[in-house]
Amino acid sequence: MHKIITMFVFLILIFATPVYAGSHYQYSRLIKTGNLIGYKFVVLDKTVFSHSNHLSDLRVINDKNDEIPYLLASIQDASTDTDKASFIRSEDADFSATQDGTDSVITIQVNQLNAFLLELNTDDITESTYGLFGVKEESTVYLSEGDLFSRRSSDSSVKKEIEWTNNLPLDKLRLIIHNRGGKPISLKSITIKYSLNKLVFKDPGNSQLWLAYGNDTLRTPIYKDLNYNAILKGGSITETPLGTEVKATSNTDTPFPPSKFKLPTISTIAVLVLLGGGLWVRKNKKKT
Repeated sequence: MHKIITMFVFLILIFATPVYAGSHYQYSRLIKTGNLIGYKFVVLDKTVFSHSNHLSDLRVINDKNDEIPYLLASIQDASTDTDKASFIRSEDADFSATQDGTDSVITIQVNQLNAFLLELNTDDITESTYGLFGVKEESTVYLSEGDLFSRRSSDSSVKKEIEWTNNLPLDKLRLIIHNRGGKPISLKSITIKYSLNKLVFKDPGNSQLWLAYGNDTLRTPIYKDLNYNAILKGGSITETPLGTEVKATSNTDTPFPPSKFKLPTISTIAVLVLLGGGLWVRKNKKKT
């Protein structure tokens, strides 16, 4: 009989595998929902964009290790100006400038954001033309071209907006300014406007939730058959903030508190016991 027990324990250890074995998430953030039932959304900021696998590895997980379905909404889903504005962020961009002959080549870091507008701040009012290109990994795409700074000398601190329609996430922008007269342009700052996605989910109100991401093996997001505009029309949908990003300390850790293991169900245990018993009976029959 002790052989059956030994085999049973061995099989239990085999089947009691980590929930996230092969699906390890490098990062997590607490979703501060307040445990109130209803539709919520979090804005996926630059940190999530930079550490996620193109937003295909996002998972909303509760304290029982269950996945909560969600949908991703973008500015294209917004139907009113107010709703569109809720997707848009604006901030100063890091940039560097080099000179190529009479052209100023300005490289602007975007970090995979859905950027669509640049605002150049400069005292230089020399008339120029420009070409704007987007860089994504090893590929370069054309975005827009036009004129810059045709103003009277009495103007100062000129701000020029450069827009384009290609909103695909980019790594960086390359702005080539053709300087008439060969004098390099002097920029004070560059402000970039971009849109961020919203992750929308229904909070059951009875569990703490985490946003987990950072898994290169996951290619498909978890969607639920929800309609963003229908949720907006049907009632309130509230924004809830994300906590500080937590990084897993090892390849076997999950970066949030829930238990990592699930034991087999009663039916699985029964099958294992019968299997073990059958093997033991067969072995004893052979001996006799």
